Amino acid sequence: MLKRLSPLFASCALAACLAGCAVTNSTASAIGADTPATASDETLFDDDNVLILLASEQEANELTINVSRRGYQLIDRQFLESLDLILLDFARPPGISDEVAVNDMQMMSPSALVGLDNIYKAQARMDAVSVVGGRDYANLLLEWPEQGCPAMTAVGIIDGYLSDRMSGLNTSQIISHNFARRNSEESEHAETVASLISGPGRLRDVMIYSAGVVGQSDNGQSGSGTKELLLAFDWLRKQNVRVVNVSLAGPYNPLLESVVDLLVADGMVIVAAVGNEGPEAPPRYPAAFDGVIAVTAIDADQRVFGGAVQGNHVEYAAPGVDVLIQTGQESGRYVSGTSFAAPFVTALIAADESRSFETDTESVRSYLQRNVFDLGASGPDPVFGHGLVRASDVCATGLGEVPS
Repeated sequence: MLKRLSPLFASCALAACLAGCAVTNSTASAIGADTPATASDETLFDDDNVLILLASEQEANELTINVSRRGYQLIDRQFLESLDLILLDFARPPGISDEVAVNDMQMMSPSALVGLDNIYKAQARMDAVSVVGGRDYANLLLEWPEQGCPAMTAVGIIDGYLSDRMSGLNTSQIISHNFARRNSEESEHAETVASLISGPGRLRDVMIYSAGVVGQSDNGQSGSGTKELLLAFDWLRKQNVRVVNVSLAGPYNPLLESVVDLLVADGMVIVAAVGNEGPEAPPRYPAAFDGVIAVTAIDADQRVFGGAVQGNHVEYAAPGVDVLIQTGQESGRYVSGTSFAAPFVTALIAADESRSFETDTESVRSYLQRNVFDLGASGPDPVFGHGLVRASDVCATGLGEVPS
């Protein structure tokens, strides 16, 4: 039976207001209004909407009635079954600012977590170059065994829509669920992420649970809202998925942080791309959350990807510049971005033979940090983190032991 997490939420998040997460009258950043990005960059689809997480059905009903009297309209109500939480989505009245709308909600329900419906985008350079032949350096740099590794656990992907009929994977199965609000089509980005996890010479016999969250707005902007991410994480937990790849990035959001914290505390390992907004950009999320394994991208010469976000939250590096994706027996294309570095780390974790599959983020970090190749300044640094992950002998020893 699925263990409910709401008691932890109630004691840690609602009663204590999750210090640094809940919104106060003077805390704009806590509602997802991250700077220096502009509001138009940070919102998708329903940019006038406010999201609320509550543990009590009575509170949800009372809040809905009270805010409707002030002109707010309930757009959607979802029950996050695995977390035993209620997610409310309200459209605000015209002329109400982000901060006023969030503070209105917080005043009427002090125990709630309130935030904006921020946008999270794929972290890929989409000018992929098609080639005949091509140089495939990634597996060599990572020291992946030539025959690949059997998957020891299912893997979740939160990304664009991935068809369960996708071909070219290494004897993998795909179970897909689409959460995107509109204009969702099969995603080349998601297919690329899946092929990096379970392509030739990497994981085999892996069950992939694909949560499609990326859609397209009427003006052509592509990304996922916060609500879709919350629904995706809830669904993956209901499937008992323990390792999840997120090659999307966006601003801080208190609801997303709370759900991620709960899932990590319950044993989910989340790997995320640090983002492609450049070395001077603020931290991007979910990679910058404490419980998430944050991955940057390097090239064949072990130089960092020029667009990678940097900071003390960066933990590991993996190939992510001009990575060759096979599209035929003699053809392929090169892709770049931190989106494509994260899946290599996800695959390495899922190949862990030392458990079946019970693990936690800290034990995974402990292994990875002891088995990396240090890059850049000695020790952890804001560019490469602890350095390049390596997979030598991982199938034989598992993550619980360090190859001698």
